[in-house]
Amino acid sequence: MADQEVLGLDIGTSRIKFVELGPGRNGPVVLNAGIGLTPRDTISNGVIVEPDALGDAVRQLLDEHGVRLKNVISSVASQSSLVVRPIQVPRMTRQELDETMQWEVERHIPFAASEVVVSFQPMVAPEELPPETQNMDVLLAVAQEDMVNAHVETLFRAGLEPVALDVEPLAACRSLIDIDREVGSYEQTYALLNMGAGTTDLSIIRNGLLTFTRPVPLAGDNITNAIAETLGYEFHEAERVKLERGALYLNGTPALAAPSTPGPPPVPTPEEDEAGPTSALDLDQEAGAAPAGPGEGEGPPPQVFDLGAETGAPPPLPGEPPSTIMPALHRPGAGTPERQVYEAMLPTLTEMVTEVRRSIEYYVNRFPDSRVDKVLVYGGTARLRQFPEFLANEIGLPVVLGNPFARLEVDASRVSAEFVSENACFMPIVVGLALRDMLGD
Repeated sequence: MADQEVLGLDIGTSRIKFVELGPGRNGPVVLNAGIGLTPRDTISNGVIVEPDALGDAVRQLLDEHGVRLKNVISSVASQSSLVVRPIQVPRMTRQELDETMQWEVERHIPFAASEVVVSFQPMVAPEELPPETQNMDVLLAVAQEDMVNAHVETLFRAGLEPVALDVEPLAACRSLIDIDREVGSYEQTYALLNMGAGTTDLSIIRNGLLTFTRPVPLAGDNITNAIAETLGYEFHEAERVKLERGALYLNGTPALAAPSTPGPPPVPTPEEDEAGPTSALDLDQEAGAAPAGPGEGEGPPPQVFDLGAETGAPPPLPGEPPSTIMPALHRPGAGTPERQVYEAMLPTLTEMVTEVRRSIEYYVNRFPDSRVDKVLVYGGTARLRQFPEFLANEIGLPVVLGNPFARLEVDASRVSAEFVSENACFMPIVVGLALRDMLGD
């Protein structure tokens, strides 16, 4: 597939993103890209509950942009139905690992192991480990089968043929870090902070390897709800206010009472105690029976479950109604509208950033020789004006917006520079999906 055009598709709680990449003389070229709204109530807790309606929305978005490719690489993400975790097991052969993982899975998942899709991959081939090595690192991914099947059914409804399913941290790593490996990206340790509408996830990438993952229990919708409750809006009004008036004030003093030296790490969960360094490799495994595709009425071949600073208000995304009348703020005399929105957001943002800081401190304290050099933020919540500066002020680390287009050629006749600059923070995962077979070893 590396010498062909590739379609990546990222279906999020609030946005559907796609990108088409093709081979170019100097590397992959962005041929097409777009963003649309996810229909409300089609996804719950990261799991698709209305495949037909969501599939129709995907098809409409692709048709609007003239997408004709059928083969697609998509991603799955659910904090309740998907576990992606680095684990450590005693050194063993590949055959022994296959047998051991059948029992190992149950120790690392919060749901029943009877109907799951499992994929795992040793980070270093057992035969390549040094003779004195007693343990080996394995990247484990387990998804509930119903979640995978609903995702595949959605793709079929959209007239697509899924080639592989990937997981989000590995896809984002591919577009933000792997693509820069020849210019030294593997020499630093990055925290990838994916701040979506329904979920926020932190992943640590060290030497190009996924070494740590942790969900953060607050996301963009929590901020929107805080605005709604404080200022008396309906949810959709609060979301618009957040996008158009949301900005973070910086005065050089952190909002958090951050300690000058790292404090004691949070108490790890048993699962986190088991985790060890891993590699951001794709993990291929048959997903078993999937819903019937379009046409013949027969089930498709088994699918691969593959793990492998803004100064103005962000403009509306494609598909959003234009903002003609801004809802009046309900607290006259309480400061500027921007200040009122900021004060409404601040308690939730403070709690969110506290969790991010504690997670990074836990990682650094756990591994004596570890560090975090830089935080890359992306996702819809990262569009808040001055959020990178705010987060850097709170955690004491450099923070930048992740831009997956920075090292890619873009076909300006089909993808405008305006789209790239305004929406780059939404696109690391979907660009990474399309890059899956285009970066080489």
